[in-house]
Amino acid sequence: MSNTKRHIRAGLRLKLYLIILLPLLIIGGLTMWTTQHLIQQSSLSTLQQNNAILTTKTAAGLDQAAIQSINTSADPEKTAGYKELRNELIKLREQTGAMYVYMFNRVDNKWIYTVDGAPWDDQDYSAYGDDMTFSQSTDSQMQTGQVVTTPLIVDQTWGEMFSTFTPIKNSGGQIIGYLGIDIPAKTVNDVYKNTLVTAYQLVIPIFTIVVLLAAIAAMIFIRRMLNQVGQIKHSMEQVTEGNLTVPSKRMTGDQLGEISDLNNAMIAHITNMISSIQHSSDTLQQSSGHISEVSGATLRQTEELSRAIQEIASGATQQAEQTEQSVDQSARLGQIMDEIGSYVHQFGATAQQLTTVRNTVLREHELLLEQGKANVSSVQQLQQLSDTLAEQSRQASGISGQVQDIVKQTQILALNASIEASRAGEAGRGFAVVASEMGQLAQQSGESIREIDRILGQFVQQIVLIHAEFARSLTSAEQQESRIAECMESFEQVSQVSEDVQRLAGDLSDKTDRMQHIRREVEEHLTHIAATTEQTSAMTEEVAASALEQQQSVSELTDISGNLNNLAGQLKGQADKFIV
Repeated sequence: MSNTKRHIRAGLRLKLYLIILLPLLIIGGLTMWTTQHLIQQSSLSTLQQNNAILTTKTAAGLDQAAIQSINTSADPEKTAGYKELRNELIKLREQTGAMYVYMFNRVDNKWIYTVDGAPWDDQDYSAYGDDMTFSQSTDSQMQTGQVVTTPLIVDQTWGEMFSTFTPIKNSGGQIIGYLGIDIPAKTVNDVYKNTLVTAYQLVIPIFTIVVLLAAIAAMIFIRRMLNQVGQIKHSMEQVTEGNLTVPSKRMTGDQLGEISDLNNAMIAHITNMISSIQHSSDTLQQSSGHISEVSGATLRQTEELSRAIQEIASGATQQAEQTEQSVDQSARLGQIMDEIGSYVHQFGATAQQLTTVRNTVLREHELLLEQGKANVSSVQQLQQLSDTLAEQSRQASGISGQVQDIVKQTQILALNASIEASRAGEAGRGFAVVASEMGQLAQQSGESIREIDRILGQFVQQIVLIHAEFARSLTSAEQQESRIAECMESFEQVSQVSEDVQRLAGDLSDKTDRMQHIRREVEEHLTHIAATTEQTSAMTEEVAASALEQQQSVSELTDISGNLNNLAGQLKGQADKFIV
C-alpha cells in the first residue's frame, strides 16, 4: 500500500515538474532554432547589402574613358583600358575575397562579357564577347538601371553563391556597362558561424539561468502544494478508516487551502451527525423496547377478546341463520298452501269446464272423423298425381339425353367447320367465326342441358320423397281416425271423474283456508325473532371485525418495533465505528 502511495506521489510530482519545465524547454529549443535561423538570414542579408554597396562604389570608381575605349575598339582585349580594368578587377577580387568579379554589357539585345577579373594566367577566363544568361526578372531589372542582388543559388560550376549586378553610368547618367561580383556561400557560412557562436555565448547562459530559476521556483511551489495535498489526503484516509479526530492543516493561501478548510468543515459536520446518530440510536432502542413490551401485552389481551367475540358472533350467526331458515320454510309453506288453494279452485273450475269441453270435444271429434276420411281420399289422389309427375320427369330426362347427343354432334360439326375454314385461309375467315360461335353455342347448350338434367334428377328425388311422405300421411290419417273413436269412448269416463274432483276440491278449499291462518301467526313470531337475531349478529360481527383489525394492528406494531429495535442496533453499531 505504501509503495503504491509513493508511486502515485512521485508521479504527481513528475507531472507537475513536466507541466512547468517542459514548456520552458520547448520555448528554449524554439528560441535557439529561431536565433539560428535569424542569424543565418541576417548574415546573408548583411553580406548582400555589403556586396551591393561594394559593387555600387566600385562601379562609380571605374575609369569611364577606359570603358568607352573598350566599347569602341575593334580589338578590345589589346587596349590599355582593358588591361587597366582587368588589373583593377583582379585587385578588387583579392581584396574582398570575392569568388568572381567581372564586367559585362548588353549589345545587340544580348548580354556579353567585356572584362573578366580572372588571373592573367587563367586559360579559362571569359573573353570579350562571350555570351551571358540571366533570369527574366534579373534581365528586366538591370535594363531599367536597378542594382540587383540575387538570393543564394546553386551553380553547376561554382556551387552555392549569390551575385550583385549594378549598372556603370557616365557623367551624363547613360549606362555604359555593368559590374558583377559573385560571393561564395562559404563566406556567408563563415559569417553565420562566427555570429552564431557569439549569439550562443549570450543566449545560452541567460536561458540556463532562467531555467534554473524556474526549476527552483517550481520545486518550492510543488513541494508546498504537495505538502498541502498530503495533509488533505492523510485527513481523508483517517476519515475513511472511521477516525474523525484528524483534521487537515492549512499550509497554502490558494484553492488547496480552501479545500483543506472545506475538508475540516466536512469532518466537523460528519462528527456532529455521527454523535447525533449515536444519541438518537440509544433513545430509539429504548423506545422500541418499551413499544415492543406494550404491544406484546396488548396483543395477548386483543387475542383473548377476539376469541370471545368470535364465539358470541358464531352463536348469534347460527341462531340468525336458523331463524332465517324457519322464516324461509314458513314462507315456502305459505306459498305451497297458496298454490294448493289455487289448485283446488282450479280443480273445481276445471271439473265444470271439463263437462262442457267433453260435449264440445265430442262434436269436434265427429267433425275430425269426417275430415280424416276426406283427408285419406285426398292423400290417395295426391299419391296418384306424384306417380304421374315422376313418370313424366323420367320421360323429360330421356329427352334431355337426346338433346345432349344433338349438342355433341353440333360441337363435332363446329370443329369440322373450323378445320375446313382454316384450310380455306382468308376466304374462310367469316365461316370460321360462324363455326366458333356454333361451337360456343353448342358448349353453352351442353352446359344448360346438364343443368336441366341435374334439376330434373333433384325434382324426381323430391317427388319420390313426397310420395313416401304421402304414404306416411295416409297411414297417420287412418291411425288418427281409429284414435278419435277411442277418445270419444274415453270422454264418457272423464265426465264421471270430473264430478268426483269437483266435490273433493270443495273439501280441500276449507282445510287450506284454516292452515293458512295458522301459518300467518307463526310467521309473524318468526319474523320478530329473525330481526332481533340479525341485529345481534351484525353487532357481534362488527365488534369481531374491529377486534381482528386491532389484533392485526398490534401484531404489525410488534413487528415494526422489533425491526426498529434491530435497525437502531445496526445504526448504533455503524455509528460506534467512528472515532469522534
